[in-house]
Amino acid sequence: MAEFHVHFFKEKSRKIDLEVLIAFFEDIKGFSVEMDNSSVRFLYTHPRLGQKAKFVITPKSQVPDIYRLSPKFLDLNFHLEMNLLTPNYIANELFDLVKKICDRFNFHIYNEMFEDVLPFKMEVVQKVYHMLKQAYIDKNPVILSNYFILRNEKLNAIYRYLDELYDLQKYYQELDTYVPSYHFLKTEEKKLVIGIEFKEHTLTVFPPEIDYIFYRSKEQIKVFLASQVLETLDKLTQDVPGFIKGTKVVPKKNLKKVHKLMKKTKFDLVEHTFEKEVLTHLLDI
Repeated sequence: MAEFHVHFFKEKSRKIDLEVLIAFFEDIKGFSVEMDNSSVRFLYTHPRLGQKAKFVITPKSQVPDIYRLSPKFLDLNFHLEMNLLTPNYIANELFDLVKKICDRFNFHIYNEMFEDVLPFKMEVVQKVYHMLKQAYIDKNPVILSNYFILRNEKLNAIYRYLDELYDLQKYYQELDTYVPSYHFLKTEEKKLVIGIEFKEHTLTVFPPEIDYIFYRSKEQIKVFLASQVLETLDKLTQDVPGFIKGTKVVPKKNLKKVHKLMKKTKFDLVEHTFEKEVLTHLLDI
């Protein structure tokens, strides 16, 4: 598995207050700490999305070509390791964490694509990460056969919706509104499609970036194109306040009108047979 590394440096010092660093990570959801004679490992699993990464302190430097770097900065033998195919949404969360570490402990950073040790700059880290990710894919095109490729904005919206799904469900629970998760599906033509369930006579949130709506009426499920349904219901839905563009909700005052319209409109029926897919098979480049 190809990895992306961010190494931490400090000006004229190698000192890390390990107890303070451990306390820093223990305050962040998703982290656990392991240590033995070989390393100290801060293991991360995203609490809602399952993506993994780790921060590691090792006995010896892991920095390639360290002797060409400015002697003003000393390697702390402390670095971030993450999968080079990590979705950009998760990568950006990890880079935000790197920034907090640098701000909290007065660290600088280094990656093998840098000319030298640098203060943390988000745009630089993101640019280098995207360059290395693209270069790895270009050199190993066969790996794309394991993934469905989505544009960055689309996968970011999907990840953000899923990341905030629990909070949305909690918010809308008092409003008796159903907040669906996504169904990731593969068609007979091996194409990825994304759907949600919409139950008759139920206040519902419509997430961004959906292709199909599985409309449940009594014991029957019909599959409609999301674009047709949302266009038909456009004037009867409203934006979810302060949320991702394209996320809509059926307000209570329009419930009867919505389901009357759903009943009388003759939408095109989708006849596909689907196989289930998983979020980890989606990749942005």
